[in-house]
Amino acid sequence: MMGAVPQPFDAVDRAYAAELQREPDRRTRWLLQQTAATGPSRRALIGSLGVAAGARVLDVGTGFGCVPLELAAIAAVTAVGVDVDVDVLGAATRIAESAAASGGLVPGSSVRFHAADVLALPFAAASFDVATVRFVYEHIADRDLATDELARVLRPGGLACVVDVDDGLSISDPEPSAAFARVANAFRAAQAARGGDRYVGRTLARLLDAGGFDVTAVLVLPQAAYGLSLPSDPGRALLLERLRLARADMVATGLLDDSELDADLADLAAEVVHGQCQVEAHLAVVGRRRPD
Repeated sequence: MMGAVPQPFDAVDRAYAAELQREPDRRTRWLLQQTAATGPSRRALIGSLGVAAGARVLDVGTGFGCVPLELAAIAAVTAVGVDVDVDVLGAATRIAESAAASGGLVPGSSVRFHAADVLALPFAAASFDVATVRFVYEHIADRDLATDELARVLRPGGLACVVDVDDGLSISDPEPSAAFARVANAFRAAQAARGGDRYVGRTLARLLDAGGFDVTAVLVLPQAAYGLSLPSDPGRALLLERLRLARADMVATGLLDDSELDADLADLAAEVVHGQCQVEAHLAVVGRRRPD
């Protein structure tokens, strides 16, 4: 009997699974888990961009390098990922080397990583054909400058795809508990205090338009689920880990003190909801860089 035909992302998935086994850093492990868990929706989006063989691709805020790797698994591209976190980039390099060694990249593809900030990209003008930016704008204050940098490093006609959160697109039935609402408000306020914005998704099209792009698509990327919500759910554990890592910033907002936050986190960890419908969505905006 013939064996199963390998799928494009099999080697990439194995490389991420191996990194999860060795990743000891509590600070970044939640992000690696999230990267692995969100593969299907991310791959559907990047597959829809129609990135052609030979394209020069930049991924800003690359984290563990999923977008460059996944694009290199489906087309012969030259992909570069940048991030400000050098530790995460070290893991991304290991993952890329593992995937390449297992035949996970299309022949002719290359993937490399650099430490860099979206506000000062270390590349010449018109260096890239495609740029992707996922969940970066929510964290930065000068989003106009970030967009200017994208426009600078893309060639005229080059494609940009920016994806981010918008908490206004999250709904739940039954309504979230009071503990969840208090913690979520403190988390949003902590991000805002650092210059971020948990409602940035709705502004992306305007930012790209003002920054020199013709907006060609605004996409809603929904996720929905219904069922028991239990303390043992992996998604619950991932959420709690992220909240605990943001503890100091949330307390600094003054919305919750240490004891109040501890109590709310304990309530969240123990919640059992018998039948919960949850819907959330991210927004993706695709644009073409206008000629100078």
